[in-house]
Amino acid sequence: MIELRHLHYFRTVAETLHFGRAANLLHISQPPLTRQIAALEKDLGVQLFDRSKRSVQLTEAGKHFYRDTAEIFHALERAKRNAVSTDAGHSGSLLVGFMMSSAYNILPSVTRHYSAAYPEVDMRLTEHVPNLLAVDIKEGKRDVGIMYRPEDCSGLDSRIIFSEPLVAVLPRTHVLASREKISASDLAGDPFVSIPRAIAPPVYDLIVDYCRSGGFRPQIKLEANLQQTIVNLVGEGLGVAMVPNSMQAMHLDTTVFIPLVQAPVVDVAVIWNKDNRNPCIQTFVQTAEEVWANLRQAQPAPLKRP
Repeated sequence: MIELRHLHYFRTVAETLHFGRAANLLHISQPPLTRQIAALEKDLGVQLFDRSKRSVQLTEAGKHFYRDTAEIFHALERAKRNAVSTDAGHSGSLLVGFMMSSAYNILPSVTRHYSAAYPEVDMRLTEHVPNLLAVDIKEGKRDVGIMYRPEDCSGLDSRIIFSEPLVAVLPRTHVLASREKISASDLAGDPFVSIPRAIAPPVYDLIVDYCRSGGFRPQIKLEANLQQTIVNLVGEGLGVAMVPNSMQAMHLDTTVFIPLVQAPVVDVAVIWNKDNRNPCIQTFVQTAEEVWANLRQAQPAPLKRP
């Protein structure tokens, strides 16, 4: 059976055309090297070298064999580099789940930076609602998720990668639509459109707690799984809502976004299963944290009124 070391011996002799010098480079004595080359020729059924007392030359078969074995060693080096790169999280594959609202804030920047830094990683993104995304990560169907932290974080690890205040979103015809700021108590008499608690407990609880600070519990008339749907329903005059500030990027003519007094802040995190050994997870988390650090250093843009 031909082994890799036999090919290494052959190529060293082919490059030196001298068994003695080749043996010195290989740190073996000449007789074993001569025997190994003879055994290789026997296995192949061809003569690789023309030998004489004065010189060693490659036969035509030897020349072809030398060229072809170069591909084997190039492939081996490539395999070594790929293994090291994959182990360091510089290549491989990564399944990323995200809640749709993150597409309005941190997701585009993180994925753009990660793709630029790690072009050899096959990153695939899929949209989910937060509670189902957490289940998929626990079950290994996704490697990481960009989402609100789930209520049950058992078996998961997470890092905050974005924070933003909640703002009130009102129909443009609402009596408070021209206000610069509003407080919780200003909305006490309005029906609310809200995300269900089962979908995103952190956001739901922030809204309820903020309303309670104004002396009332919100009357939730409609529930929707997506922040975009909530904003659209408010624009149809079906209630008021509190949504992440970044949802202003929807630019609907039917709604206005107004800052809240002492606004609650919602965190977006990247989460992953602690038992998932995919090395690309850590490079993704590191990239997300770096993007968030850069965003925090930037001057926050003023709230835009439509």
